[in-house]
Amino acid sequence: MNQWSESQHAAAMMPASPGSVSGDFSGATYRDDDLEVRFSRNADAYVIHTTEGRKTLQWTVRYTFGIYPLQQYLIGTGDGRLQAFNIAWDSRDESEGGQRWFRLDQAGENHPGDAMHWTGIYQNWNNQCADCHSTGLERNYDSQSDTYNTTWDHVAVSCTACHETAQAHAEARHENRSVGAGVDLAAMGAWLVSEGSRPPRHTGESSRDAQVTTCGRCHSLRTSLADTKGGQVHDQYSLTRPEQPLYYSDGRMREEVFVLGSFEQSKMFQAGVVCSDCHNPHSGELKAKGNAICTQCHNAGDFDTPEHHHHPEDSGGARCVNCHMPETTFMKIDDRREHSFMVPRPDVSKASGSPDVCLACHSDKERDWSVDIVDDWFPGLYEADTWYHVQQQDMAEVTAYLTDSDEPALRRATLLEQWGEALARNKPSLIANLLRSEHVVIRESAYRVLRHGAEDQARKRAAAGLNDPALTVRIAAFETLVRLGQSLESGAWEKARNEYEHFLDVQSDLPSGLVLKARYLLAKDMIYKAEKTLGRALEKDRGYVPAAIQLTDVLRSGGRDREAIQLIDSTLDASPGEARLVHLRGLINLKLEDYPTALENLGQAAELAPGQWLFGYRYAVALYQLGQKDKAREVTASLLSRFPDNRRIRALMSHL
Repeated sequence: MNQWSESQHAAAMMPASPGSVSGDFSGATYRDDDLEVRFSRNADAYVIHTTEGRKTLQWTVRYTFGIYPLQQYLIGTGDGRLQAFNIAWDSRDESEGGQRWFRLDQAGENHPGDAMHWTGIYQNWNNQCADCHSTGLERNYDSQSDTYNTTWDHVAVSCTACHETAQAHAEARHENRSVGAGVDLAAMGAWLVSEGSRPPRHTGESSRDAQVTTCGRCHSLRTSLADTKGGQVHDQYSLTRPEQPLYYSDGRMREEVFVLGSFEQSKMFQAGVVCSDCHNPHSGELKAKGNAICTQCHNAGDFDTPEHHHHPEDSGGARCVNCHMPETTFMKIDDRREHSFMVPRPDVSKASGSPDVCLACHSDKERDWSVDIVDDWFPGLYEADTWYHVQQQDMAEVTAYLTDSDEPALRRATLLEQWGEALARNKPSLIANLLRSEHVVIRESAYRVLRHGAEDQARKRAAAGLNDPALTVRIAAFETLVRLGQSLESGAWEKARNEYEHFLDVQSDLPSGLVLKARYLLAKDMIYKAEKTLGRALEKDRGYVPAAIQLTDVLRSGGRDREAIQLIDSTLDASPGEARLVHLRGLINLKLEDYPTALENLGQAAELAPGQWLFGYRYAVALYQLGQKDKAREVTASLLSRFPDNRRIRALMSHL
């Protein structure tokens, strides 16, 4: 209890008071070119005065949010909404640059009415933050009135966030009775230290899967499927797949995806390592300092030596985490470490565009320098065997990967969805086998891609998924049946439909949820309602690309191609440089036979997203078909230099 009370969990969210507020509210100010803020006290209230766009407003702080390295402040804006103010307090020591007010977004970037402004949809506590920072939370969003009545059992992260019967456990202790605190989440057994080429081994009873999915419920980027007090990843929460643009194509985190999506890609997760093998679950602190946290399992004589890390002892380069868990800074000052524990591969970082871990310290060097250095240190390291390379393989190699139980289930699920259409058409028996996988995440993805195969088989197989024990899988199976135009007469169908429609209601406060609802309506041929729903999504976020793409499809299906281009143009005004929209505009212009504009669009999209080989491939094909063979060869050669193992690109070059 003492460890928890001093932890960041205990201070995840608190009513604003002298004991919880870290920031300077004694008249301190923040100013930039488009915003002026003054922080003050009014009796017991903490007040924020803003001047923005020549409009001055006064807001009262309701809650503190977080504690270190920064603290944000939540403001009530009506209709049950709490919004996270965009000027935060830097809680670090002054010697580290802290004890100051700073802006989380860029000055001049977001304005009142924008989705990313602090009053906008993406800075809303109810739908973005609440169910991780508070315990026993129910969002209670009313889609008809667009209002919230959010409630919680405990304002911060309390014992019951992890131990579901902790309250009864505590009460029983006071009465000298024994009541369990819930599912046993303790790490079990022990790890035997590695010896030479033999990796660490676990001995004794295996730790339960429940620990990682319980921690991962909050320490992950995931979609809530139900408005319930709690739940587990891969059941009530669907884990976001490690794909671009949220991740780099080598699997490393790019955006704020937190931890679990990285950790489930790791060899450590595959081996059975759980969070509390390294972290104290109550204090949140590491169980050992420096390299000692790693040498619990990895023999120091083999790994904590200059012969392995090739750096002076006690230097930054000698720290395991700086090479295997590189940091990414979010929210301007919050450094978070990668948890996929990948072997540093400067060659893959160069190809995928991910940060080169060597250059984090050696900032005066170029990528080719680190590629050569690491190749010299570890001859034979540069094999085409990484997650980045897997995604460039042909169908035979992809099939082998999907059936290899030694590969991470999350990556197999991701690859399955990337290849979904081709696999469902050409490898139906493979999909059928994956529907029976022991891994929920693979079953979920298999039911998603099932809709692309032969309809008769897909309908029969999807019906079985309605009885799966995991909500994520039932949702995926139901959605596939709906996309296939099916409606069954069974109790399982009725239950799954209610679960799915509840899921849509839970998510309909977000543009992404409205897109899902629109797809549901389209599957039922309710095109007018779907178009209106997509319009609502774009009202919430004028630059929301998935809504624009879906609405573009609706317009194109009705022969409204020029309206579709106008929609793309207006969305690009809010999301400039969005490669998917530019690429789509090029395809539409090809159909309209506006070839110069089409080639300009396709070329721009390929340039904006060099990691998306298909954009460059389609640009090269269009050039060839329109008689510009030399330019087509040039584009294809450039693609081959970046994707040398891509057989479709090699085949195109051979044809040219």
